[in-house]
Amino acid sequence: MKHITVILALIIGSSAISAVSEAAVVTLKNVLTVVGDDVTFGDVFNGADDLNSYVIATSPAPGKTITFKATSLAFVARKHGLEWTPTRQMQRVTVLRRGQRIPEQDITQELQIALATELQTDQFEIVLTSRNMNVQVGLDEFPMIAVESLSYNLSKEFFNAIVVAPADGNNPRRYKISGKIYQQVMVPITAHLLRAGQKIDETDIDYKLIRRSKVSRNVALELDDILGKSPRRSIRTGGLINLNNLGEPVTVPKGKILSITLRNGGIALSITGKALENGAEGDVIRVENIVSRKVVQAQIINEGEARIITPQQRFAIAQ
Repeated sequence: MKHITVILALIIGSSAISAVSEAAVVTLKNVLTVVGDDVTFGDVFNGADDLNSYVIATSPAPGKTITFKATSLAFVARKHGLEWTPTRQMQRVTVLRRGQRIPEQDITQELQIALATELQTDQFEIVLTSRNMNVQVGLDEFPMIAVESLSYNLSKEFFNAIVVAPADGNNPRRYKISGKIYQQVMVPITAHLLRAGQKIDETDIDYKLIRRSKVSRNVALELDDILGKSPRRSIRTGGLINLNNLGEPVTVPKGKILSITLRNGGIALSITGKALENGAEGDVIRVENIVSRKVVQAQIINEGEARIITPQQRFAIAQ
C-alpha cells in the first residue's frame, strides 16, 4: 500500500512538472489598450500565441478603463496554460478602451434637426448646458449620434434629450444631454451704415434671425414699415431698425436756402430763408430770415419751398 502511494505521488508530481513545463510563459504588455468590444489575452500579454483571441472580459465603454486584480489575472492565465507571475508591487492591471470623441458641434446639429422636426420650424437657437460632456464611440464604430427622445419647454427655454452612440450600433450607449432653446424671429437689419435723413430702399436692408426675447415691440419686422422712410439718427451696419427712429426722408437738409411764403388773405409775400435743421416734406422746421436774422417755424412744401403756418409767425417774418 505504501508502495502504491509513493508511485501515485511520483505520477502526480511528474504530471505537475510536465504541466508547468508545457505552460507558455507570457509577459504583460507595456501599453494596455483595446479597440473592440472584448478584452482578450492578446490585448494583455505578449506571447499568448494561439490564445491571443481568447476573451477574458467585456470591454468598457470607449474612453473608459477596466481593472483586473493582478492575482486573479494570473490565475485565469494559468488556468488556460499561460504562465505569468505579477511582481509584489503590482496590485492591479488596468486596460483602456480607445475611443473617438464625437464633436459637440455634430451633437448640436443632430439635436437641431430633431427639434426642427418636432417644432415644425428651424427658427430657434440651442445652447448645450450639459457639463463635461464626453460622448465617445470605439475606433471601430461610426462617430455619429441618434436622438432617441426629446422633451422641451419653450416658455422656460430648456430641453432635455437622450442620445445614443453610435447611431447605427447593435449595442449603443445612452447619454442624457440638456440645453437652452431660444425661439427666433427673422428681422430686417441694415446692410450698411444708414445715415440720418437717408431714404431707405431694398438694397439697404438685409435679414437676420434674432432671439425673440431680444426683439422689442418697437423693432421693425415688416419691410413695408421701412421702405421709403428715413432714420432720424444714423444706424450702424447690421443694426435693428427701431420704428421710433424712422421718419420721412429729408427733403430739406440743414443749411439749405429756401423760398419762404407768407400768405395773409389775398396777399402773398415771399422771402429767402435758411433751414436750421433737416426736415421732410410736411415737417415743421426752424428757418432763419437771411435778411433780418429772425427765426421762425415753417412747414416744408417741397425741397425748395416752405410756408409760414401761424399768424404770430407771419407777423414775425414780416418784421
